[in-house]
Amino acid sequence: MPRKGSIDFSSFDPESQQPGTKQIYWLDVTALPGGDMLRLAVLVVKGKEPGPTLVALGGVHGDEYEGPHAVRLVYGKLDPADVKGSFIGVPQCNVPAFAAGTRTSPVDGLNLARIFPGDPRGTVTERIAWNLAKHVIDRAALLIDLHSSGVNTDIAPLIGYCLSESDLGRKSLDAALAFGMPALWGHPDLGPGRSISYAHERGIPWLYTETNGGGWLVQKNARRYAAGVVNVLKRLGILSGKPNPPKPERHLIGDGNNDVTGLRVNESGYFVSEVNVLDKLKKGDLIGRVVNIAGETIDQTLAPDDGTIVLLRANPTVAAGDSVAVLTGEKDV
Repeated sequence: MPRKGSIDFSSFDPESQQPGTKQIYWLDVTALPGGDMLRLAVLVVKGKEPGPTLVALGGVHGDEYEGPHAVRLVYGKLDPADVKGSFIGVPQCNVPAFAAGTRTSPVDGLNLARIFPGDPRGTVTERIAWNLAKHVIDRAALLIDLHSSGVNTDIAPLIGYCLSESDLGRKSLDAALAFGMPALWGHPDLGPGRSISYAHERGIPWLYTETNGGGWLVQKNARRYAAGVVNVLKRLGILSGKPNPPKPERHLIGDGNNDVTGLRVNESGYFVSEVNVLDKLKKGDLIGRVVNIAGETIDQTLAPDDGTIVLLRANPTVAAGDSVAVLTGEKDV
């Protein structure tokens, strides 16, 4: 049954929602193997006046906790009387993975961040992706997908954007600067299956965030995300006032497809990193070592090219083939 103060998603129609209201909807995705219905909460703030819609997603990976909290913070603080347009937030996109505290779904083993736009007749994760794509992202004037590092990795606090001379690229960069993160990460290319890939194909400007997590909620990072979303709401004219973001300290360039471009270890053991995120490396520099339980080095990871460390394995338990680091390019700010 829908919760108090909310309505079933079969009635989801933010275009006909009463102006100047806030509403929680529940999206029925599919029945789980045990018979329970998988539902997603969709939080909508509709202003008194028409305007653009910003969509914010959190919890695409189940072990990332800053995004969900940030979406709820923004929804809680917004007054519809101050809004011109709409805010649509999905705080917990991947409910099965959240319940398990994992990056991928325990139901079908899929990574929600790699299967958009999904399939309405597919597996549980494919159905989540399809519903998010068709019911939520398609309504966006701009999409923000709020990620963080999860339980196994450390990643630089950054805002990813579309690096392009196109109108979409210019709007993406403008929003990234308004959001305000220590590092920009421009992507001239995107791998398939991501929420931002889908938005890109639909001509919707997009952003996504990363920050260090650790498998628990880092509230200062969630508050930083919430402040960034509010800055973009102001930049789009959905809220009045001017954004006041900090200036970026670094400007990284790469494809951002960390699952593919990560440097992998050849042996199983205990990974000891010799660098930190945002360190600049030269080709051949030592990134880290794998040692056995006696402490003997059995494998080394070296930088294959010059670059900047944007992601680094934090959980030292590794198996042969695990990704332990991602290098990316960088240009002067």
